[in-house]
Amino acid sequence: MSGNAVANLASAASSGKASPAPSRKSRVSGVASVNNSSRPSAASLAKSWLGAEYSVTRDKLISAVRLVAISTPPILIVLILSAMIIIQVQSELSSSYTIRRSLAAGKEMNRLVGALQRERGMTCVFLEGRRTSSINGTDGVEETMKQFRTETDTILFSISSEIWEGIERFGTEFVTQRSFHISLTGHRRAVYESINDCFTSLEFYTERINAFIQQTEQLLYGSADGQFWGKVEAYRMLLHAGDLIGIKRATGGSFFAVGHFNWEMYRYYTEVAGAIDRYLIITGGASLDVSQYMAELATYQAREVIDNLKIMEKEIFANKTDPNAVDRKLQWFGNMTEYMTLMIVKMDNYITEKLQNVLDENIAAKNARFIMALLAVGVALIVCPTVTIFFGVESFRMNKKIRQKVSELGHEKQKTDLLLCQMLPRSIVRELKLGQPVVPRTYSSVTVFFSDIVGFTTLSSKSDPIQIVNLLNKLYSSMDTVLDRYSCYKVETIGDAYMVVSGAPKTNNADHSNEVCTMALDTLREIGDLRIPHCQTETLLMRIGIHTGPIAAGVVGLKMPRYCLFGDTVNTASRMESTSEAMCIQISQATAMHLEQFHRDQNFTMQLRGGHVVKGKGNMETFWLFGKKDFPYRTSLEHSKRLRDQSNYWREASPQRSP
Repeated sequence: MSGNAVANLASAASSGKASPAPSRKSRVSGVASVNNSSRPSAASLAKSWLGAEYSVTRDKLISAVRLVAISTPPILIVLILSAMIIIQVQSELSSSYTIRRSLAAGKEMNRLVGALQRERGMTCVFLEGRRTSSINGTDGVEETMKQFRTETDTILFSISSEIWEGIERFGTEFVTQRSFHISLTGHRRAVYESINDCFTSLEFYTERINAFIQQTEQLLYGSADGQFWGKVEAYRMLLHAGDLIGIKRATGGSFFAVGHFNWEMYRYYTEVAGAIDRYLIITGGASLDVSQYMAELATYQAREVIDNLKIMEKEIFANKTDPNAVDRKLQWFGNMTEYMTLMIVKMDNYITEKLQNVLDENIAAKNARFIMALLAVGVALIVCPTVTIFFGVESFRMNKKIRQKVSELGHEKQKTDLLLCQMLPRSIVRELKLGQPVVPRTYSSVTVFFSDIVGFTTLSSKSDPIQIVNLLNKLYSSMDTVLDRYSCYKVETIGDAYMVVSGAPKTNNADHSNEVCTMALDTLREIGDLRIPHCQTETLLMRIGIHTGPIAAGVVGLKMPRYCLFGDTVNTASRMESTSEAMCIQISQATAMHLEQFHRDQNFTMQLRGGHVVKGKGNMETFWLFGKKDFPYRTSLEHSKRLRDQSNYWREASPQRSP
């Protein structure tokens, strides 16, 4: 027995902390020889590199720090200036987007205002006509009023909650669309039940319309900056003019429904008409292009309807008309609605479109400034560090080489540790890495386990080599999984033979017999349903033998060092396996006595097999191990015979021949 070869392997790993050993599942059959003279230690290599280049690396690092110190101030200045520009542009962009959202919200509010104005006007016509009994069921006023109410409800509930937010400051009925609709519905019922004059209805609608107009003004003035105030003011004046035109439409409709005005209504109408003219003048004066567009509309597109309204308005100012004239009130209402569409609505669209165009131009310009600022930051971040890195690259290149070599040494050390732990027990590897000689040891009492496959030779003759390899890999993987649960060491596998020891190289007092016997039962349980991969109808059969006694152990070999067990105990355990039965565990008398002496409380179920001739041993008394108290697996000779009779893979050409 010799430890020279493994000492060579351990020399490279001894310079660092041992890496975790791999599991027994990853054991390999052998390792390549290692030349100790051609592989210096990691410590010696690192020391030579760092010692030779230390002063150069230090000088270059100092030079790199100086370059960074010189280049940092201009980079910081550019970054600070660019950051200030970015913050300013971002603020301006945020303002522009806020105005855009406010315009959209204002458009939604104006749709609701327009619907309420139409409902207000037709309600006034309906009330005055009913009061004077000039409206019958065929002139369509009530049906038109109901239609306008439906349109109002549709527009009301189409407004989003974000746009509605803030209007609750005008009263509890404005908290939500639902609460406002409840208030509006109550007034509509009152039109049929208790309200008899146009003024009461006008006041109700006008108060609420003014609230929505003020909300629209708040949205626009709260978000617009100075460059938009001219058009925003024109837009605000147009909103008030539109509301007054709606009142004029309502009161004029009531005039044609009744045929005359009382003095109070006549004065109210003339005040509204004058206020409309003043608001339109202010609208045109707030913005030159708005004034030009308004004149163009009045001259061309709305010329005809304006002329019609002037003719009808002469009757109003004369305070006399025929209330029974067919559709006179509806004609007035239609002309006023068309006037609002051709003048007010188009001017509204024109102003908002102009505002939108200016906003789009501003946003595009600010985005360009934002991109330029980002480019400036990018140039500063790319050019300056690039110059710095260019002059300092040699210093870092040397450090990179050192790190690379150290990393390579680390990988080599891990490979060495891996190979050592695959070939040898961890305790032996630790001794080698500490520079201690690997001296063969004797153990006064260990338990050795052997197993093999029943009829393996016959099965091999019937199968391809690859099929046998796959079978053994599946079997040994399952057994390795079981082995990891116990204080046992896998010594080796040769063909279908699987050898395990407990009590060496790591001693475990008198627990070795209990560990190995329990592991053997667990192994039978694990492979109880293991099918042959290339013959799924066949269940694999295994026999196990166990013996307890003294052994000697040590590392043997140069090219492929192995941890080997020597002594009569190993031979006896092998004989216990070869004379065992399928899916049974045969233990020697020594193992049975050890279990009885030290592990009586485990209640192992054993049955005397009796004396039989064992090759090289003569007549021996052996025992069957069938189970253990509270262990979820038991076997028996009857179970063994039944499994053997059900299986055919182990049979030779002659059916009478047994394995």
